[in-house]
This record gives sequence, structure tokens and C-alpha cells, in this order.
Amino acid sequence: MEFRVLGPMEVWHGGRQVPLGGAKPRALLTALVLDAGHVLPVDRLIEAVWGEDPPPTARAVLQTYVAALRRAFDQAGLPAVIVSHRVGYLAEVPGEAVDRDVFERLAAEGRLHARDGRPAEAAVRFRAALALWRGAALGGIGDSFLRAEALRLEELRLAVIEERISAELATGRAEDLVDELTELVALHPVRERLRRDLMIALYRSGRQADALAAFGEGRRVLIEELGIDPGPELRRTHEAILRSDPALLGVAEPGPPPPRQLPSAPPDFTGREDEIATLRAGLAQQGGTPVQVISGAGGTGKTSLALKVAHMAAGLYPDGQLYVELRGTADAQASPEEILGRLLRQLDPAATSPPATLEERASRFRTLLAGSRKLLVLDDAASEAQVRPLLPGTPGCAVIVTSRNRLPGLAGAAFVDLGVLPRDAAMTLLARIAGRDRISADADAAQQIVRRCGGLPLALRIAGARLAARRQWTTEMLAGRLADERRRLDELAVGDQEVRASISLSYRALTPAARTMLRRLGLLGLPSLPVWVAAAATDQPLAEAERVLEQLVDASLLDIDGTDSIGWMGYRPHDLISLYARERAEEEDTPGERAATVERVLGAWLWLVQQINDAVPTTGMAMRATYRTARPLDPELARAVLADRHAWLREQETSLVVAIDLAAAMDLDEVAVELACALSGTAFGGSQYVFDNPFTGWHRTHEAALAVARRRGNSLGEAILLAGLGQLRYEQDLFAESRDYLSQSLSMFRAAGDARGEAVTLTALGAACREQGYLPEAMHFLGRAEKMWTDLSDDTAMANVQRLMGTVLLERGEYDRSWAVLTCALRLYREGGSRRGEGMTLRNIALFHRARGELDEAERTAGEALVIFGAIGDQLMEAYALRVLAKVWLRRGRFEEARRALDETLATVRKLRDRFGEACTLRAIGECHLAEGRLYQARSRLEESLAGWEEIGSMVFRARTLHDLSRVHDAFGDAAAGAAMRAEAMETFRSHGAREYAEAAEQLQSS
Repeated sequence: MEFRVLGPMEVWHGGRQVPLGGAKPRALLTALVLDAGHVLPVDRLIEAVWGEDPPPTARAVLQTYVAALRRAFDQAGLPAVIVSHRVGYLAEVPGEAVDRDVFERLAAEGRLHARDGRPAEAAVRFRAALALWRGAALGGIGDSFLRAEALRLEELRLAVIEERISAELATGRAEDLVDELTELVALHPVRERLRRDLMIALYRSGRQADALAAFGEGRRVLIEELGIDPGPELRRTHEAILRSDPALLGVAEPGPPPPRQLPSAPPDFTGREDEIATLRAGLAQQGGTPVQVISGAGGTGKTSLALKVAHMAAGLYPDGQLYVELRGTADAQASPEEILGRLLRQLDPAATSPPATLEERASRFRTLLAGSRKLLVLDDAASEAQVRPLLPGTPGCAVIVTSRNRLPGLAGAAFVDLGVLPRDAAMTLLARIAGRDRISADADAAQQIVRRCGGLPLALRIAGARLAARRQWTTEMLAGRLADERRRLDELAVGDQEVRASISLSYRALTPAARTMLRRLGLLGLPSLPVWVAAAATDQPLAEAERVLEQLVDASLLDIDGTDSIGWMGYRPHDLISLYARERAEEEDTPGERAATVERVLGAWLWLVQQINDAVPTTGMAMRATYRTARPLDPELARAVLADRHAWLREQETSLVVAIDLAAAMDLDEVAVELACALSGTAFGGSQYVFDNPFTGWHRTHEAALAVARRRGNSLGEAILLAGLGQLRYEQDLFAESRDYLSQSLSMFRAAGDARGEAVTLTALGAACREQGYLPEAMHFLGRAEKMWTDLSDDTAMANVQRLMGTVLLERGEYDRSWAVLTCALRLYREGGSRRGEGMTLRNIALFHRARGELDEAERTAGEALVIFGAIGDQLMEAYALRVLAKVWLRRGRFEEARRALDETLATVRKLRDRFGEACTLRAIGECHLAEGRLYQARSRLEESLAGWEEIGSMVFRARTLHDLSRVHDAFGDAAAGAAMRAEAMETFRSHGAREYAEAAEQLQSS
């Protein structure tokens, strides 16, 4: 339960907003919540609701408000909040359920950190406190005694902003703060602390003259507005700047601790003294970038040796140690792009997102490592090509690489090849795992185990683990089992054959069900396996599958991987064991059995993803399909997944991609196509991206499925995937590529006679054309889609087409037609119960009203859309609705509210990597600066927006931004540049049929 008063009064429970009614019930609840736990008399509450002029029926009406609030809480599943008392009411609110209390706690913690000399921690707390604000405190409360609390909170907020800036200045972020401080000082010219910090930030940025000018301006403002001279702190700062006092430069707070990512080396590590000496000597070299490659057969202990040496050499690399698993032996190898993305986020957490291309990521990575001494461990590399982008570019750092391949193509690397352990070292290793007492009690039997394991560390670990796990076994019993070639490793010398044989020892001792389980899991090759996946793979009940999995754990063939987000136990096979098990599956199972295994698992995933898709609101853009290959599971599992679908999907990302790759490799086209298509509905696509890099997964799964669909002659599947790739490019704002894919898909749907697929693709083509400003073409495609959806009797899809047509008609200035289709879309969405569709249409209607200058209606409908998006948790569309509101406020001269909303919007669209939304928001911020007369800031933001439009090819929006820039140049006195820009913009409006051209022509005629 959350009570939010740092903005308009809101109550949230279970991720949903509780409807509170109008302004007066909200004022009543606000008064109670702000004084939670205390009884407020009725007269006091009447004053909170009506101020000094209550109606005669105020007491009776107040009771109806209380009843309505209680009913809303009850319907939302909330416990009783408002409690009656003989003289009034009180609110029972859990601790820190009110965001004001959280804000004040975080601010207090920040002050403690600042007082204790920890400005970085203080800044974190202050930022967290300020992030709770959503607008003016107690927004919409009217005139009552609550106004005093609102003013107090606003003053506290400004104080925390000052404290946050001071803390960030102490961490060395002077240049980053100059623009923000400049704006804050302009808004609050008599706040001396802000002006002092601006002067310091300017001075530290090498702008001494500007710092002195800021003082002079502040002195003038204080004298003219307040009749006082600057205070002592401001004067001391001014004097310090004049004498270039070194103390002004400050002492930077130490940054975050250096990375210490090395996993612990195995405590039972044994032997390898010569290899350790060689590696340590190589890492101790000065003046270069040592690259040490440890290669050898699977199971020889490459990772253990690398970690042992890395811990020993850590002192030589005080700036940190990084550890990366490259998954070179897995079906889904880690790409250099993926690894660099993760490393960049770890090394530079303040950056918004990693660069897009491999070359840019590698360049940024080398830049971050330059001048430092870091040790990088790259575990399980597949090839030189995988490793090269991850190598530092300048001396000082060092790299340890482990690989089954020797990687001779790594220029300048030193190589250490691992073989088996000598007998003494092998005995020691076995004793450390199984227990010294047990091994020393029967040394001869232990020698036999060592000999029959061939000194291979993996085989010794398996044998020792069995002894340790089964206390009833004697050493002689295990030695006897190994003596039988049918139960022992066939050849325990060196190399992969020995690894296979050692795993075979455990495999052959398993029950048939466990062997089948291991083969099926090996066939899948997934990085982590929850119980339900194992059950689907073997077509068993969940309880039986879990029992067999535990047998594999006892045999040291699986590790327990903890529980996932929905509480299911997961298991992780060692990569060598997984490879062996896959070989056994290919040898022992028929092609039909292997195909059935993969189809069952992917079908189970498909069913769960379908449940998620069905639970997510749609606007009619995507097809809601019933997939033939879906395999229903326990409904309880589906309910658990739906309870936190985003967390579950994130955990499944790698496995889902690997599974589709596997299905494609096995020519299972239908399930590959259907699962890839289903994932694009919510996991990869949708209004909020679930995965860290959704576009990569989306593209990879669709390309894999597309390849198999083409091989198998599945033309309808090919059409579906091409449409999915078109939607992917649309989401990436690559509209030309989107239209190309969609055009290919359209002809294939038409040839296949799939009317629904054709209609969906026509709708998507219309949307893509609209974004680029191809308005006649957009109307052409949408008009064809409208006819098809009419024939198909799909009201939700029709609503979407009507909404899109309404926006295109609005862009063309056909207001009457636009209003007709937008209101039709709104009606259809409401009749169909699509809240998201309703919200999107209300936002479009707000744009309509704004274009007509009907600002009251624009503000009302945009506000309604904002509430809907907030209630359904759609962050991106919430930001879009907030931007519409901000531009309405801008036109009404409410610049501070507009700027604050636009800053919030910009942060959201950048977080969600929405380039279209970023360009839109930058333009709006530029317009805001222009309206306030901040010409330099306006030009900067508008030029950023212009570059964004040029990058994504949205020419009408580019022209609008260019037209705004012309006004900036006019204001600067550069009339020629302004006129040229206007002419270019008007030509674009003319050629694209945008409303601005017709409106300009009409104004010219009327004048």
C-alpha cells in the first residue's frame, strides 16, 4: 500500500492505482494521511476540503466522501484505512507507506552521509529522495490549511536539490552540473547556496570569468529585489575565486570500489606448481599487456588454475579484477557484443546504455581501461574472434584466457597447455575431496582409483564426490567399481575421450529414467533447467521429474542452481556433462524421440508465453494467435508466471533463444516459428522491454526460425516472421527497413490467402509510413486495412486502424475526418475493454485538441490518458502522455511545470531506448527554452532533435523542428538563416501533405 502526496494525491496497491474520485475526496484523504495515526475533527476536515467557505451540507457530504473512499479501498483489496472516531476520523497507515515519510528519511540519511564525509553515498540518497516527486506537492488540494504543508514540502524539496548538488560537486562532477545550476539559479535567483555552487562549478570547469559574472549578477539581484548584499558564504566564495584559492578545486570523493569479480578458487586446488610459476611470471611483466592462454582438454582444471593464479596476482592489479564466462562450449556462446555490454555497464554505471555496434563498444571498453591496472579473466573462450574485441588496448592491464582450443591466432599471447595431474597431486586432490581419513585408511585402493581415473581432475572430483556423498561406501568398493570396464571409464589417460569415459561411469550407474533425463537435458543444452522443463523433456509428472533430477545431483552430474523468480528449483549441468549427454542422446535416441523432446519443451514455453500474451492489453496491432504446438502445463505454474511475468521472462531469455536455435537446427519449423512469433508479442516487443537487449534476441530468434521455415517451404511461417522482423525494425525506429520487411510479408500473406495476416501487415505498413511522414501512403495502407478488418469483424483491430488513421488525418489537417475516426476508435476500445487502446486514443485526441488550440480539452484528455497508462504500468506511453500535457502547459505559459515534465519524459524514453520519443521530447524542451528566451539552450536541444529525426528518417518531424530552429535564428538576428530554414521546412510540409503547409497558405491568403 502506497500513499503518494509528492504530486497529486494517489493511492497504489499491488501495482494498481486506487480510484479516489475528485479533488475534494482526495483533499480529505490527504489531510488524514499527512496526520496518520491522529484523530482529525470533522471541522478540521471540512476546512481541508472546502477552505473557509464550506457549504451548509458539508458534514453530510464529508460522510459520503468517507464512505466512497472506504468502498474504493475495499474494492482494491486494501485493509481499512479510515477509522471513525466520536469527534472525527483518523487514518491507519503502515510505516513508510506515505512517500513524504520516505522522502524525509532518505533526505536525513543523505545529510548523515554528507556530514560523515561520504558525498557519493549522500548524493545517492538525495537522488533517491527526489525521484519520489511527481509534480507539485499535494497537487490539486485547493486553498486550505494543507497549502502550508505543500509549501513546506516544496521548500524541503528545493533544499534537498541544493544538498544533492553540493554532494555531487564534492565527488568531482562540476562540469556535469553547470547547465542544471544555471537553470536553477535563473529560476531561484535569490537562493545564495545555488549561486555559490554555480560559481564553484564554473570555476572548476575552467570558467573563472563566468563564475565572477555569476556573483555580480547575484549581487545585483539581491540588492534590487531584497535590498541586501550577498551573504558571507557567497562573498567568501567570490574572494576565493579572485585569488584562485586551491581549496576551491576540492578533493574528489573516491569513486566506487574497484571491481573484485573473481570467484573463489577451489579450496582443494592441488598441484600445477610449474604452470603457476610460468603464469605468475608472465603476469608480472611490466610495460606491456600480458595475455596468458591456458588451454587443454575438458576437465583438466583450466578454470581452477586461472582463478588460483588470478587471486595470487591480484595485488599487481589494484584497479580491479574482472571475470567473464564466454560460454565457448555451450550452444549459445556469449557474443563479444553481449560481453562488452555487460562490462561497460559494470565499469561505467552512470552511462545511459552501451553503444550499439561491436566496434563502438570495444572502443569504449578500451577507453575505460586505459591508464588503469586491471586483470581480466576470460573463461571458456571459443575462438580468437570471440576474444580479440575484449582485449585492452594500452599497457597496464593483463588477461588470462581459458579455452579448449589453444588459440594460436592471438598475437603476442603466452600459452600454457594442461595435461593430467601427477600421481602424488592426484592422490592429494582425491583426499581433499573425499576426506583424508578415508583415503589414508586404504591407500592401495585410493591408488587404484587415481590410476583408473587417469589423473584427470574432473574424473577425480567425480570419484571423490561420490565417496564424500555416500559415507557407507568404502574406498575399496569404489576402486572395485572402477575396475569393471563396463562401469568405469573406458580410457582414462588424457583428452576428451577420458572426459567422456569418466562421465560414462556415472551415466551407466543411473536408472533408466535418470539416463533418459540426462540425455534429454543434454540434447536441450540449456544453461539452467527448472523442474518443469525437465518434466516436459521426459514427458513425466513434476514430482517424478524432480525425484530423478535429485538422482543426477547425487551422481554429481547436475548442480542445484537455486530457485527462480516463481519458486521453482533449477538445475545446472556442467558443460562437459551436457556435451556428453547430448552425444548419448544422438546415439541412443531416435530422431523422432529427439524431435519430440524439443517440441514438448518448446511447446510448454510457448503455452506459458501465450498465457502472458493473453494477459497483456492489446491495441490490435499484433495478432493474438492460438498456437498449434503449444503444450498446456499445470495452471498453477501459469498463475505463478503471470504474478511476475517480467522477472520470469528475464530469467528465461538465454534458454528461450537457445531453444529456438535448437529447434531450427533440427528442422522443427512450426514450433520455432510459433515461439519466435509469440515472444515478439511481450518478451521482445510490447510497451516495456523485458530483456536487457530485446532487439538482439528478437532478431536472432526470428532469423533462426526464418531460415528453417524457408528450408521447409513453410511460406506462411516465413510471412509471419518477415512481419515480425518488420515490427522489430519499427520498434528500432528503422522505418525504411521496416517497410521493406513488411512489403515482403504482405505479398506472401496475400499469396497464402491469409486475410488476417494481410490486414495486420497493412496496418503496420500504415504506421511505418506515418512515422516517416509519408502521409498519403499511410492513408492508402490504412484504408485497405480498414476494409479487411471490416470483413473480418475484428473491432479491436478496427479500433487500432481508426486511431492510426485519425493521427494521419490530423497530420494532414483534415480535422473533421480526424475527429470522426478518433472518436470511433475510442468507442470501439471502450466497448472492447482495451484500457491501453483507450489511453492511446485519448492521447491522440489530446493532440487533436492541442492542434486546434482547445487547451482545456487537451489537458483533460491527456490527463485521462496519463492516469490509464499509470494504472496499467505502461511507462513508455505514460511518458508520451506526459509530454502532451507538458506542451499544453507550455502553451499556457506554465513553463516550470512543462520543463519538469519534459525532463521526466526524456529520462524515461532514454531508459527505454526510444529514439523517436527522444527526438520528440528534445524538440519540446527546445520549444520550452525558446518560449522562455533561453536561446542558446533552445538551439542546442533543437539541433539534437534535428539530428535524431535525420537519423531515423522522419521528415515531417524534422521539418517541424527546423521551423522551430528558424525562430531561434530570427531571435539571434540571423534572418537569412531563419528564412532558409523556414523555406526548407515548408517545402517538406508541401511535399508530404502536412497540415502546416495548408495552414500557412490560408494565413497568407487571409493577410
